[in-house]
Amino acid sequence: MAIISYRKQLWQSVAVCASFAAPCQALANSPQIQDLPANNTRAPRTLTRYQENFFRGETEADRLYREGIKARFDLEPEKARALFMQATKAKGSIRAQIKAGIYLKCYMPKDKVSPECQALYKQADRLVQENKLAEGLAAFQDLEKKYPKFEWIQIGLAAIHLKREDPERAAICARRALQINPDYVDAWLILTHDCLMHHDMEGARDTAQKAHLLDPYSDTVGKVLASINVEFGKVQAD
Repeated sequence: MAIISYRKQLWQSVAVCASFAAPCQALANSPQIQDLPANNTRAPRTLTRYQENFFRGETEADRLYREGIKARFDLEPEKARALFMQATKAKGSIRAQIKAGIYLKCYMPKDKVSPECQALYKQADRLVQENKLAEGLAAFQDLEKKYPKFEWIQIGLAAIHLKREDPERAAICARRALQINPDYVDAWLILTHDCLMHHDMEGARDTAQKAHLLDPYSDTVGKVLASINVEFGKVQAD
């Protein structure tokens, strides 16, 4: 059935998105990349930054938003936060300003992240990327004890459980993340996956709709919701 292959596709998507240090596939398909101007040829080095951005068809708001996305995927939350905040006030693309605001609300940690916490998070995530899941799990659990209000840790734990094909435990972590930040889109998508695995099409639709309401600019969320709506229609028809 189509829904079975779709569950696998969503699992792969969530697993990639949940582990921020391996974002290449998710980032390549994301609106953050697809919305960038097609003309991004490098300008001569003699041009100023403003001239280079103009040459690429990129406004100041676009540039700051793009750099914020990169910082987020480089696991540098406070750098990303600062860039997104600047993007919301920068001249240029209103779309980039709005999307930067969405990222501040729906993807950035609610509380400030210390340099020590960031470094430890990167170390734990690296273990997961190296497929050292037991060590990564222990590292994230230690982090959870030290920094219980850092919601990214819960998504790191969820990523491990997804790699182990344990959506129930991943969903528990997602709910913990939502207790810290109810607007955390990645956590809502993990709950969507859990609903699909339990044949709960209504729950999958509701959680995906919540994610879409929070981030209507996300291609990933939009595609997930569209596919679920198609399958939900088929279930009702049956």
